[in-house]
Amino acid sequence: MRREHSTKAGSVLVWTVLVIGILSLIAMETVRLVTAKYQNALQTSTWQEALLAAESGIDLAIVELRKSLYPQPNHAWDGWSNPPGNQVTGYELTTVPNAGLSGTPMTIEANVDAPSQLIDPTNSWQYYRIRTVGTIPITGPARTSDNPQDTKLRRLSLRWERFTNGILTAHSLDAPQVSRRIEAIVRPISAFDQAIMSVGVVDLTNQNIVVDSYDSTDPTKSTNGLYDPAKRQENGDIATDGQLIEAGNAQIYGDVATNAGTVSGAANITGIERTDFYQEPIPIGAPSWADSSPGSINGPTTLNAVATKGSVASRYTFSSISLSGNKTLTLAGNPNGSQTYIEIYVIGDMSVTGTGQIVVQPGVTATIYFAGNVDISGNGVLNSNNQPGDLMLYGIQPPTNSSEHVSIGGNSQISASIYAPGHDVTVNGGGTNGHVYGSIVGKTVTMTGVSNLHYDEKLGSTGAINNYKIVSWFEDNR
Repeated sequence: MRREHSTKAGSVLVWTVLVIGILSLIAMETVRLVTAKYQNALQTSTWQEALLAAESGIDLAIVELRKSLYPQPNHAWDGWSNPPGNQVTGYELTTVPNAGLSGTPMTIEANVDAPSQLIDPTNSWQYYRIRTVGTIPITGPARTSDNPQDTKLRRLSLRWERFTNGILTAHSLDAPQVSRRIEAIVRPISAFDQAIMSVGVVDLTNQNIVVDSYDSTDPTKSTNGLYDPAKRQENGDIATDGQLIEAGNAQIYGDVATNAGTVSGAANITGIERTDFYQEPIPIGAPSWADSSPGSINGPTTLNAVATKGSVASRYTFSSISLSGNKTLTLAGNPNGSQTYIEIYVIGDMSVTGTGQIVVQPGVTATIYFAGNVDISGNGVLNSNNQPGDLMLYGIQPPTNSSEHVSIGGNSQISASIYAPGHDVTVNGGGTNGHVYGSIVGKTVTMTGVSNLHYDEKLGSTGAINNYKIVSWFEDNR
């Protein structure tokens, strides 16, 4: 009996050890599989976070480019090695906090340059090339996951830096990491990129207004460079940084956009309605060439525009302009009608009343900067070229809490582009047959007595630059 009991006890012990061994092997394999999957998931997450870091570098560069548009001192490129230029690279290497992966910091390397081959020949605008590298450490051991091909696919750097190609120098690593590289091309965006853009309310409720577009450079979208209702386009976009557009049942051939707001009276809109718009307008500073002791204009005056394309425009500074009766300010060009350029800075107010008039003669492209109020009525503006890009009005940013305004109207046709994001802008096209050709940007925009606003799409590539937009983006996986 003792021998039988001993045999049974020995069998139980063997089976117990065998079961424990099997369970231990299962546990070990489970731990191995879980650890491998965890490591694979961690490396995948790190790979994605590195892309976010590289994309953040694009954003950092665009922020600096946009800073450079502000009046001096704008502190653009502070902390960078160089402002970008042709064969000159702006460079920044920065470490930023990261909300993901337990706050693992991300390192961003950003390079910006302005190659001469990226200058638009039609308007001489510079496109910029931004190249960034986002790097983030891989926590955990420096070994591949259960599928080694993942390491090759994601170009993980476990012991040696693999992502070189002239950006990062090949070197051994103290800890594993992953890097991703992006190259983007950004182009300038005009201040006149929409038919109407307002910081606050847009009010179109006074008349049955029609807003549409045409392209003076395209014969299929215009006739002899002029608006043709038979060739109407649907890019008369309206946008506000505020929350209200009073459309007033206007017929809008284009999109409307607010900043988390509403469009009242939006029964006749051909495009889309968006609520995610925000575009902070770049303020206009006083011209650096302004005369320190200017005179004023209050009688018949002729200013000659003799500068040609590529040269410095003919420039004049005045303390104020006040024209009434039959007094005229003539911006005269060459007798042969060839293109000439003139710039005028008015430190104070501009007033054109009665039969007073500002005449832009054929061939003249005029830019008028103003720091005060603008009141133009009657037949106050005659743009002989009938091209809104040939008469641009820029409002100097007024002091905080001021109430400067721009009021233009009274004649049956206005061809001008107005950029005054610190001024309340009112445009009156004259009765029920008014036509405005151009673009309007203001602190608020109100249109009264106007039946038509025709946006010239050519304005999207002229005038002041207000922003930069990505037009090309790709990840470099070499």
